[in-house]
Amino acid sequence: MKYKLETIPVWDALKEDTECPFCVLMEKAESRYVQYYLGNSAMNPETRVEVNASGFCPEHFSKLLLARNPQHLGLIAHTHLQDWMTDLSRRSPVGSGRSLARMVKKGGGPMSEYARHIEERRETCLICDRIERTLKRYTFTTAWLWKKEEEGFRQALTESKGFCIPHAKSLLQMGDEILSPAEMAEFLSFVEDLQSRNLERLEKEIHWFTQKFKSENHSKPWGTSEDAHYRVIQKLTGRRTPH
Repeated sequence: MKYKLETIPVWDALKEDTECPFCVLMEKAESRYVQYYLGNSAMNPETRVEVNASGFCPEHFSKLLLARNPQHLGLIAHTHLQDWMTDLSRRSPVGSGRSLARMVKKGGGPMSEYARHIEERRETCLICDRIERTLKRYTFTTAWLWKKEEEGFRQALTESKGFCIPHAKSLLQMGDEILSPAEMAEFLSFVEDLQSRNLERLEKEIHWFTQKFKSENHSKPWGTSEDAHYRVIQKLTGRRTPH
């Protein structure tokens, strides 16, 4: 698969010196997509067809609500509800002429198929899908810049705080897709070393964070540990990972 290079955003995120540049990029992408679906696209027939069919996950519907554009969100919600109503009516086993007893039998049958369809449809989210595609472009760019050693990119990565665990996984998966076996072996070693050093750094910071609550340490300086609990959680889970 071909991916578009996004070198400037990747460099800019790396310069922010956070626990994960991909988290920074994904948060910015998420904000853009929330605004996109509440903007003029809400009036675009093609976009409305997409929204009607896929909708958004609970988290992103909540963020659409928080964006405070009730008119456009109301339009989206209305036609999405209509699509749900049509779909549920069309797929419902009730009225199909089959025996109700057969429909509700345990362990399978039309009722199970109906429930499975509802669950599969509930798992779709346009914003999550767009974030996933965006992440692929950024991980591709990162692996490509590492491979080409563009403008000292490897050194910049070496001096960074690495990535959150979910995004490190995504980066390695992209490397496995686009790098040769020899390049991938070197890339894996590079990323694992980067991650190991930064996990050890964080472990020391969170350890001092816990020790600071002891009475004998109250007057001692926090150093870099005052927000270590936030950064450890981000490192473990990522601030913005696709569902």
